[in-house]
Amino acid sequence: MTDIQSATIDRMLRGTISPIDCNEREWEQVLRLARMSGLHGRLAVNNVQNPLLSAPVRRHLLSAARVAKFRSQMLRAELFHLAPLCDKDFPVVLLKGGAYLAQQLHLATGRFVSDVDLLVPRAHLGAMEQRLRAGGWQAVELTAYDERYYRDWSHETPPFRRPGHFLEVDLHHAITPVTGSLNFDPAPLIEASIPLADTPFRVLCAEDQVLHACLHCFHDGDLALRVREVVDIDGLLRTFAQESGFWDRLVRRASQLGLERPLWYGLHYARRWLDCPVPASVPESLSGTPSKITQRCMDTLAPLALLPSNPDTPVPLHVQLARNLMLTRYHLLRMPLRLLLPHLARKAGRRLQTRLNQKSIGAGV
Repeated sequence: MTDIQSATIDRMLRGTISPIDCNEREWEQVLRLARMSGLHGRLAVNNVQNPLLSAPVRRHLLSAARVAKFRSQMLRAELFHLAPLCDKDFPVVLLKGGAYLAQQLHLATGRFVSDVDLLVPRAHLGAMEQRLRAGGWQAVELTAYDERYYRDWSHETPPFRRPGHFLEVDLHHAITPVTGSLNFDPAPLIEASIPLADTPFRVLCAEDQVLHACLHCFHDGDLALRVREVVDIDGLLRTFAQESGFWDRLVRRASQLGLERPLWYGLHYARRWLDCPVPASVPESLSGTPSKITQRCMDTLAPLALLPSNPDTPVPLHVQLARNLMLTRYHLLRMPLRLLLPHLARKAGRRLQTRLNQKSIGAGV
């Protein structure tokens, strides 16, 4: 990564927290990287009121802010339609973007959303699916194998869509894949969840929201261009750090759930890239701190995978390699080899068959 690229990324990340001072050429570079990273809405929220902006830059920021606002309105509409399907028979917990918006957290402003994530106890998963279908949502049609993958190995059902609606609904019964190395019973999360006033929904408690964000980014993700999730982690930490005793509760909760390692990564990169005000004693107190060798490997590979590369050139080979290594790590964390190897072989065979079919169609034309 060149010094210019590094400086542009630094400006982009700082711009998601507070206003930045850039000339028009620098803004052009920042905006391009922000679009690649899905952060242009957040950049707009913090900078669009700057009176020194040039007209072209302001138009780009206004456009991003309006698109993000539209998506937030669609999310509110989806929650409005989902609310009648939820009652006190069992808890329905909002996750990620839906939870941030419903709590009116600052980090939700300018954040792009593409789906609604709900968590229900596994024992009530079938009942919630029936309610969704009765309400007009339809599960995405899948092959028998993919259906089994979702039902037996994943932590969620196939996505639900409703004709005429903008967002999908992802229905979770856990926050980690059933076959994952950090799989655990989500009952403690649901028990500690907090009801949202004047709604049938609940949200995870503050420390569980942070842990879920860290887990989703550094354990249940391939890391490719996912720096926006580190920005989420930073925003949650800045918000909840204002609560008395938060840091002690966070460390204690991570230990209870066995999530020290993903929390360490979340704290580490939020501090490193966004200057998140995490007390130095917090990551040092985690028993899941990775070894020095692992830290060096992650500090080499994670920036290449998470951060955007130069948009004017093809993705460099070393960046492609880093993202492939992170993708391999992602698969290994989600499934044991006895399941993973047949699964990947089946996916590779399906891709090959698709290419062959496309070639045969092209030859027929």
